[in-house]
Amino acid sequence: MVNSSIKSPPLSEYGAFLTVSDMAELLKVSRFVIDRMLKTGRLPAAKLGGQYRVRTEDFFKWWENEVKQEQKNILRDCLR
Repeated sequence: MVNSSIKSPPLSEYGAFLTVSDMAELLKVSRFVIDRMLKTGRLPAAKLGGQYRVRTEDFFKWWENEVKQEQKNILRDCLR
């Protein structure tokens, strides 16, 4: 189930870009999970200097969409 408790932190806390470690910390998953999500294109990212980076703003937009989709799926399942 999706952890909907993630709140957008002040930009200065993480800067303009998130690292794999930052995203793993925010989603409370391992770096391996984040790596897999990046390699499969599930997370919006760019490779900078051989390392994945995600714009902080894009990450939180993505997260908001994930939560909304999960809520829709739960509702749909309840109505069956």
